[in-house]
Amino acid sequence: MKWQASAPSNIALIKYMGKLGTQGNLSSNSSLSYTLNHLQTFVEIEPHHEPQDSWLPLELPNQSNPLISKNGQTRFLKHFAFLKNEFGLKGNYLIRSNNNFPSDCGLASSASSFAALTIGTYKVAREQNPKLDLTLSQLANLSRQGSGSSCRSLFAPWGLWDSNGAREIDLPFGRLHHHVVVVSDQIKSVSSSEAHKRINSSLLSATRKDRAERRLEQLIASLKNEDWKTSYELIWADFWDMHALFETSHPPFGYMSSGSITALRIAQETWNKTGDGPWITMDAGPNVHLLYRHDQKEIANAIEKELNKLFRVIANYVV
Repeated sequence: MKWQASAPSNIALIKYMGKLGTQGNLSSNSSLSYTLNHLQTFVEIEPHHEPQDSWLPLELPNQSNPLISKNGQTRFLKHFAFLKNEFGLKGNYLIRSNNNFPSDCGLASSASSFAALTIGTYKVAREQNPKLDLTLSQLANLSRQGSGSSCRSLFAPWGLWDSNGAREIDLPFGRLHHHVVVVSDQIKSVSSSEAHKRINSSLLSATRKDRAERRLEQLIASLKNEDWKTSYELIWADFWDMHALFETSHPPFGYMSSGSITALRIAQETWNKTGDGPWITMDAGPNVHLLYRHDQKEIANAIEKELNKLFRVIANYVV
């Protein structure tokens, strides 16, 4: 028998960067994300008679095998072992997984991967113990143990993660168009997990929490007022704040490339010319995310056309 599950990626608009302690992926600041339902991780779990759990790539139509590092595979199986213990799940299993988007390059593949693994393992455990009954918030808390940002992927369209845990938050702009500009699909030289550790050496890190919490409060207020431009300014400021942490760490590191800057400028130029445009952000990677309102279809098409001359653009138009 096989159990299947899937979960979406998400894009944080107020970033999770910095941890409290070394266990459990507890964030030092609150974060807010928009769920990207078109960017999914798919997981299959089946029992096998090997002496230990194992992982293989899942074959998907028109999708190559994921480029997951050895360390990434170990981390994935470690989380599965943690979930088995939490659920009292017996036996050994073969796990297959794949994404319909590139892995380990700043597109939050760990968020969707660990959320999908958590949901899938819960399905297996429920088969063994039908009395097992967890809420989404409880599952999110378990998923967070493997990848902090994954706890937001269990909620849509908006996920809020603060000191009270992860949950859905009711906000306007629940159906946005999304572009991800794939500047590079190569595995990052510095993983997000490593970035969380390194930024502690930055002089900017001590006040990061205050800046992020203040921006989150301002962003939620601007979203509730449907103030698109103020939201854009806050989202723009926060991703640059995060990347400044990287560049001011000791030793400094970064994900920005000349291609990243080019993509950012193409998107930003629309704002400069018209006073309107997409929300623009980046995760810990070289790729650029753009979010559009429904009435910005012409703007989205024009920007996509320009970006496609230089980059691969994964576009999703909500209808």
